[in-house]
Amino acid sequence: MVLSLPIWFMQTFRFEDLLFSLENIGLFQFILPFLLIFAVIFGVLSWTNMFGGNKGVHVIIAVVIGLLAIRWSVYTDFLNIISPKLGVGLVIILVLVLLMGLFIPADSQAIMGWVMMAVGVVIAIVIFAQTYSDFGYGGYVTSDLIGWVVITALLIGVLVVIVLGNNSSKPSTSKKLGRLWDSIVEGK
Repeated sequence: MVLSLPIWFMQTFRFEDLLFSLENIGLFQFILPFLLIFAVIFGVLSWTNMFGGNKGVHVIIAVVIGLLAIRWSVYTDFLNIISPKLGVGLVIILVLVLLMGLFIPADSQAIMGWVMMAVGVVIAIVIFAQTYSDFGYGGYVTSDLIGWVVITALLIGVLVVIVLGNNSSKPSTSKKLGRLWDSIVEGK
């Protein structure tokens, strides 16, 4: 029995092998960190309109800084350590934004924006503290300390929501959930 090409390909090809091949050619160690620093430097230079908006000069400066950055192993190690943690932090913020959009009335979302900013700051502090510890500099930053910082920030956030949320005398209505939200707020 002759296997068709797609079946043979799927039986012999594994996605992990592709990732290992890309890792072996330096995609994660050199190419992606270079592209990241190039894009950031080029974007900042273009946004500030430095050098009279000359894109050629912006490209040259961004390439030089990108190549110099990937030569320094601390830069690539930092990106390899912080990227997964940053991904987890962004997923947490995304879930909170989705929950906020579903369950918080439209007129209270301005207050929740401040709470979300505080949550983002706490997540950033936790990520940087863990990254700092991973480099061996911060022996005093432990998971217990990080846990206490997160719990304290959550309690402060809950207190802010309770204090600022009770300013209106009538329950607010949500344009998104309509009667469902009204029945929850009124306790019907």
